Amino acid sequence: MSALSDYRILRAEDRVYANSLFTAMLSRDALGYTPKVLYPPVDVDRVVKYVSDKEPIVSMLARFGAAKGWDFTITVFGEAVRKCGIKDAKLYLMGSVNNAIELGYIKHLLELSRDLGIADKVRVLVNPGISDVYKVLNRSMAFIYVRPNEPFGIVVVEAMAAGAVPIIHKSGGPWFDIISMGKYGYGYVNRGEAVDALCRILTSDREFIKMSRLAMERAREFSYERFRDNIKYVIKKTTVMINIR
Repeated sequence: MSALSDYRILRAEDRVYANSLFTAMLSRDALGYTPKVLYPPVDVDRVVKYVSDKEPIVSMLARFGAAKGWDFTITVFGEAVRKCGIKDAKLYLMGSVNNAIELGYIKHLLELSRDLGIADKVRVLVNPGISDVYKVLNRSMAFIYVRPNEPFGIVVVEAMAAGAVPIIHKSGGPWFDIISMGKYGYGYVNRGEAVDALCRILTSDREFIKMSRLAMERAREFSYERFRDNIKYVIKKTTVMINIR
């Protein structure tokens, strides 16, 4: 009976929600319908408590591992520095390390930075506290998010709340849901597009100010307050529909 009850819940189109439009579309074949979207809450108020003056900093946050795209980010940063003459820019790599393999990967990243001639511009923060992460994001002008086909991407919203302009892969929730396919940040499908986006952010004050403000405004759409209002609406709507039935 429990399994049957759970099945009935999954068949009730008015009671199943996905965390992004991207996830909803992926769920369509399994469920037989496209579920509605209810974005997860992001504590944007906590992020902005660490507000700071902006610096020519590019940041990235993920677990240290080859699958996370760190090499791509370092290479993009190095090419942008050479192509656009961004002499005072810094790249902050922040992430967790849980074993010797991941620690060894950091050594690889530092060697890559030396090979590209940007070792003096790269900073690595290992297992940083949340306050340290937010401090860096609030100083950053750009935030690179490499992972493709991410269901949502809370860290992208956190970076945007801090005023860092996102540069993300053109896929998944970050692209379709968070930055609305380029309206609130930049997307890329190859290294050249990522380099061009980074150059635009770091070399044009006008472009950065415009996109940073748009990013911060968009981040508010995923705040706890907006989530609370959306949940109230969902509960009210569902209650009304159940009573009608």
